[in-house]
Formats: sequence, C-alpha cells, structure tokens
Amino acid sequence: MSIEHCALANLPEYQLLNKQVEATKLQHKMEIGKNLPTVGVGAGYNYHNLLDNNHSFAMVFATVSVPISDWWGGSHAIKRKKIEQQKAEEQLADNSELLKIRMQNAWNNVEESHQQLQIAQRSIEQAEENLRLNRDYYKAGTSKMSDLLEAQLLYQQSLDRRTDAFADYQNKLLEYRQVTGQ
Repeated sequence: MSIEHCALANLPEYQLLNKQVEATKLQHKMEIGKNLPTVGVGAGYNYHNLLDNNHSFAMVFATVSVPISDWWGGSHAIKRKKIEQQKAEEQLADNSELLKIRMQNAWNNVEESHQQLQIAQRSIEQAEENLRLNRDYYKAGTSKMSDLLEAQLLYQQSLDRRTDAFADYQNKLLEYRQVTGQ
C-alpha cells in the first residue's frame, strides 16, 4: 500500500465514499433477497394428561413462498440497484483521483514555497554583502550617504521578503496537512 493511498484512506471524504459503495452493495443484496424464494420450517409438540388420559400430539410444518408475481418488477429493481452500485464505485474512483490531484497540488505548492524561501535567504546574503561594501565605501569617502541608505533599504526589504516567504511556506504546509488529513 503506497503512502499516497494511506493518506487517501485517512481522508473523511474517501471514507464516506467507501461507505456509500458499501451501502449500495447491501441495498443490491437486499433487493435480490426480496425476490428469492423463502422457506419456513417449524415443529411443535403438545402433551396433556386430562383425567388420567395421556395424549401427545406432534406436528411438523413447512412453507415455501415463491414471489412469482414480483419477478418482472423485481428483476428491474435488482438491475437498478446494480446500476446504483456501479455508479457509486465509479464515483469513488473519480473522486479518489480528484483527491490525489488535490494532494499533489498541495505538495507542489509546499515545494514551490520552500524554493521561494531559499531564494529570499540568498537575497538576504547578497543584500548583506552589498550593505557591507557600501559601508566600507562610505567610511573610505568614495561613496555617498544616499548609496549607503539605499543599501540599507535593500537589506531591510530582503528581510521582509524572507519573512513573507516563511509565512507563506508555513501556510502551504498547513494546507498540505489539511488536504492529507494529518
């Protein structure tokens, strides 16, 4: 059993679809049972002693009921239940595929968000180096204050982007856990 199938089996939507298939199978069996012959068997024994007169009596009986009049309508009802069962099984297969697609999309979003977080981290590293160089150039007198302030602004913006990327990554992880029923 694959990990994907295990995750799918834990989803309430999937479990509900499975129960629907089970219910239609039982309805089909019940409809068949309505149109089958029935047999009833019984036995009885009676004993009495009245005025010193012993009498015992035993009997056995059986009944057979064959639903001849319902065969035509019953066969159609059985076919309807069989079609309902097939529809439920097809719905289970279709919705299972949709659930798998939804899980895969959620995982793809997690991976994409993680890559964005890594890019934001690299951006911080580059902005730190740019800021360090601009500080050195300003101290040496080869750069203007506006260049140093712009480098500080870029550094702060890269920190903000990493914060946003981290929050987005956490949201995507949460969505993935919800989709997979974890």
